[in-house]
Amino acid sequence: MGNIRYDKSSLWLYFNNKVFLDFKFDPIISYLTESSSMIERKGVEIKHKFDTWEKEHRGNLDAPDAFDMYEQDLINHEKFPELLNNSMFLVIYSMFETHYHEFCKMISQKIDCILGVNDLAGSNYLTRCLNFLEKVVGIDLTHLNPLWEQIKNYQNIRNSIAHNQGKLQKINPAIQRFAAQKPGIEIINRKIFIKETSFLISFIELIKEYFVNLNKVLVEHFRKK
Repeated sequence: MGNIRYDKSSLWLYFNNKVFLDFKFDPIISYLTESSSMIERKGVEIKHKFDTWEKEHRGNLDAPDAFDMYEQDLINHEKFPELLNNSMFLVIYSMFETHYHEFCKMISQKIDCILGVNDLAGSNYLTRCLNFLEKVVGIDLTHLNPLWEQIKNYQNIRNSIAHNQGKLQKINPAIQRFAAQKPGIEIINRKIFIKETSFLISFIELIKEYFVNLNKVLVEHFRKK
């Protein structure tokens, strides 16, 4: 395997292939599933301790009640989903940015372009990647606009979690509509709560769909050259 040489100009075709994307992102899905199961099992364990204590000390006025005994366990367990979901959401988003940036570097090599993503204007990696493909490579990404609009919703939620501890700085009707329609997330008093891993998995599936369709657009673009 070490002696195999790849044509760098063709690597981009495989980088956004669904099989490769599954290989890259599916371990995250597996981790989320296993972690959610662990949190659920921990909840059952705490409840069992709680119920057992109440049963064994019922009528004993000198014994502390079950809540006093297991208060910290209950508080910790209540925080587990937020800690898991918020941190993993940031990880997934970072993987998305990095993958897009690496992909654009491959396209830059393919067209032998001296300009790269970092040479372009834009407040973040995703904007610069988009500008690179549209303005430097000359690709029409109109077909991907519906997917991109969905990604921007996740981007706004990510920014709120990363920079404002999950608090929306102002009322955003688009984000509120998105959260109302999307399972696994809630906004209460402008505070974002990722309640279920299903929200994260839906983001991963959107990322895969976007890159697979981006590949199709690029294949058609280069075919015409």
